[in-house]
Amino acid sequence: MRPFAQIAYRCYRLAGAARHWVRRRFTEPGLVAVMTSLLALTVGADIEHALGYQVAAILGGLLLVAVCAAPFFRARFRVERVLPRFGCVNEPMHYRVWLTNDTDRPQAGLEWLENFTQSPPNFLEFCERIRPSRYNRNFKLSSPLPSLRLARARPSPIPAMPPRAAVDFLAEVVPLKRGPLHFTAATIARPDPFGLFRAFRREPAPQSVLILPRRYPLKQLALPGRTRYQHGGVALASGIGESEEFTALRDYRRGDSPRSIHWRSWARFGRPIVKEFQSEFFVRHALVLDTFCDVALDDVFEDAVSVAASYACTVPDQDSLLDLMFVGPRTVCVTTGRNVGRTEQLLEVLAAVKPSREARFAELAGLVTSHAASLSGCILVLMAWDEPRRELVRRLKKLRVPQHVLLLVPPGQRAPSDRGPVADQPDRFTCLESGRVAEALAAL
Repeated sequence: MRPFAQIAYRCYRLAGAARHWVRRRFTEPGLVAVMTSLLALTVGADIEHALGYQVAAILGGLLLVAVCAAPFFRARFRVERVLPRFGCVNEPMHYRVWLTNDTDRPQAGLEWLENFTQSPPNFLEFCERIRPSRYNRNFKLSSPLPSLRLARARPSPIPAMPPRAAVDFLAEVVPLKRGPLHFTAATIARPDPFGLFRAFRREPAPQSVLILPRRYPLKQLALPGRTRYQHGGVALASGIGESEEFTALRDYRRGDSPRSIHWRSWARFGRPIVKEFQSEFFVRHALVLDTFCDVALDDVFEDAVSVAASYACTVPDQDSLLDLMFVGPRTVCVTTGRNVGRTEQLLEVLAAVKPSREARFAELAGLVTSHAASLSGCILVLMAWDEPRRELVRRLKKLRVPQHVLLLVPPGQRAPSDRGPVADQPDRFTCLESGRVAEALAAL
């Protein structure tokens, strides 16, 4: 198995590098010319009875001239990008580029290409992907090659550049994976006069942008639960409390109740002053993300992260606290809502979360149950429906914490018939098939 895997891994890397080089170097007419010349060689192998070899010779000569002329493109440029702060998976990211021509000759007909830090799987990850398992029963890649690319960028036309002048234009990149996207360099390409092959000029321009998980549109949530006492509510309050304990005075803000105005302070300072109360009773929900999965379920895990990100963007709008809980190298609990943190913080955390290959679900269950006393409700995003996960649902039910279970399953797999502790609450259990998550969430 290991010698076969080493040969397959080398072929995989070589094929990926060759595919990347061909797609960048050859234009679309150039690829057509290559395919046509190969077809002409096949048809015209018998030069005594066919003339296809003449077509192959003409196209081959044009390609050879274009390839030989590529090293003579030696123009100099200066590059500056204006990148956004965030991008999103599978959504076009537009940004402005400033390009300066540092030569005394005008430049026209150029194209803009991006260079990214690639992250192909190492040998061990490759072996895990081709090894037969419960979800991958034959020797083939459990994830196709395009999913291993970080981003997709088509060539962007560059306006004509006078000598010693700068131009600006819009470029577009489509991120394919969440996490940091590192730009290593910019490639200025010049097609040959026949438009078949590109000559490259590579300019270093390292930058990076954080790519957030994909989000799905959700309807207004009617999450269960009631307000709970929060220890340390002063630090968690947004300034408008629900108890009557006075804590401080502050300036009036639009939306404050007139009953909170402190009239003596207004008369003393000449501006509206209101009383601030301590907030210790409010709604608090937990968003639990299951990160434990097999390599073959990496695509399902990405859908699970997208589901968690969708709820993370929706729940804070309901004037409640939200605790994001998951287990990576360590247990993580991030709180947002009611002026405590921001939604962007949750998305940044979710952009960096990685799947865990170790069976440590007990740590996640312990983290959730330790916060159960302060939770008004719980959203569980799970990737399996085994006994440890059922036990967590059963324990939360005994603690009278309302919950909604979202189970992610591979494409084509049916929902489990035995729903265990939530069998009596069918509306609190939703099975989401990977690849059709948007439709299932829209039907909730």
